[in-house]
Amino acid sequence: MIQNASKSNLPNVTVKQRRQNVIMQVYDEPKAQERPQQQNRVIQNHLMMMFQQLIMKEARAALRRESLKQFSNPINVEIEITTLQTPNQLQLENVLKAIFDGLNRQVIYDDSIINNAQIWLKKGNKRYPKTVIEVNIEDSLSKESISFSCQHTWIEKVDAVPYDVGGKMTFSTQAVTDQQIIEQTLHSTINKTSISGQYDICHMLFCTNDDTKDVDNMFLSYIHVIRDMGLLDGSKNIGIGMYKRHAEQGNEKTIINLLSN
Repeated sequence: MIQNASKSNLPNVTVKQRRQNVIMQVYDEPKAQERPQQQNRVIQNHLMMMFQQLIMKEARAALRRESLKQFSNPINVEIEITTLQTPNQLQLENVLKAIFDGLNRQVIYDDSIINNAQIWLKKGNKRYPKTVIEVNIEDSLSKESISFSCQHTWIEKVDAVPYDVGGKMTFSTQAVTDQQIIEQTLHSTINKTSISGQYDICHMLFCTNDDTKDVDNMFLSYIHVIRDMGLLDGSKNIGIGMYKRHAEQGNEKTIINLLSN
């Protein structure tokens, strides 16, 4: 089944359902969440900062083992979490975001060089109850890579809060408008379809002419709508993938793939 958004002020959207898969295409420059403008000092979550320090430490040790310098070319990142905890106890995209922040500026030059990223949840063995996080980073040009693992409970990305309780953290008004457009576009299109059921895996491909955009910030602009509409099964969500490709102006779009395991 294919449906198009009818409102002229919304981007064109198509939805295709093929057996256990749904493909949504949003023909518009991919949106991206923007960081708030911090007018005051902020407090970061202590446990999250410790987790990111651990990721950074293990990744830098892996760089030294391979005699490599900080990654600066486009890279691929793959993460596997083996745990006894169930999928509905975490949101994979927020764990991925926390790990990215641990790598950023220390192991990789900048988040914007991440072109491909995947995170998978694997059911653990009761005989070995500790959570294991495995990370692989590959230079997509030279194919040089590092791998490392750590035994640590996953920690999701937590937004900072103002140090001064009376302080304000203002958000870009354009970012708020962009978010509303995304919500209206997907809601108005999907509600006209006969899509039913939930999906276990969500992959998003971003075709953009702005190579400075971070793939995770683009992903976060769309994923909450997918979750709010009940299309992603929180109790079975075992995979998240996000990919960025360069597109000429006028050919930009976001492709959202929802897959059943």
